Amino acid sequence: MSFRLLLIFLFIFATGCSNVIRSGLMNDGSIMLPPSAERTLYVQLRNTSENQSATPTDISARLGSKGYTLVPDPERAAYWLQAQVVYCHKGAENMTPEMIVKSGFGAGIGSGGAPLPTLGSTGFDMAGMAAAFGGNPMVNLPEMNAMMRRAMAGRGGAAFGMGGMGMAAPPKPEGTLYICIADVLVTEKNQDRNLPPKVYTKRSVAHVLQKEPNIEEATPIIREKLAAGLVGPF
Repeated sequence: MSFRLLLIFLFIFATGCSNVIRSGLMNDGSIMLPPSAERTLYVQLRNTSENQSATPTDISARLGSKGYTLVPDPERAAYWLQAQVVYCHKGAENMTPEMIVKSGFGAGIGSGGAPLPTLGSTGFDMAGMAAAFGGNPMVNLPEMNAMMRRAMAGRGGAAFGMGGMGMAAPPKPEGTLYICIADVLVTEKNQDRNLPPKVYTKRSVAHVLQKEPNIEEATPIIREKLAAGLVGPF
């Protein structure tokens, strides 16, 4: 009896001390392919991140189990599945997968997974505001300033990097976030060769939240999440 109790205790201790708090996969959108009898697919996977081990290795087997045949010649394939792992690293403090996935397919990624700002990324429609003031926003500068203050208050000042103005500081993350970002491109050839192919895109963010950072532990989890996301639309 004592030996059985010892085994139960060891099991509870082992399961209760997992370093992984949670993991998951997020996409900025869905790829919905129309029903088709075509089952030929050309796959191209690339990894430009620092973690080359995060590249999914069982895509062929996963697609084969769904009845697809992978062909080496893209001209013979009804579908192209192309993906590139563009970033794998520890996430910056207060960075969340939701914040990263919002950047969308092909967007630049900065340190810690932060989306790189682009022209017009502040979210203010300056042209619309100028039109509201008769085409010359400088005529009513006080009114425009008031409008911008109200907009910033509603956004917590995040649009101009002043997250501490008008809102409480975000809660400190409960662990260390490890993220891998992949851009996915699916091309569906049109049966009518005179028509262009249909193209679908999405950005996927696989993530693991750990009590203590451990890339060796996080990598196979990340790889599994990315693989599931790649074959999901088929």
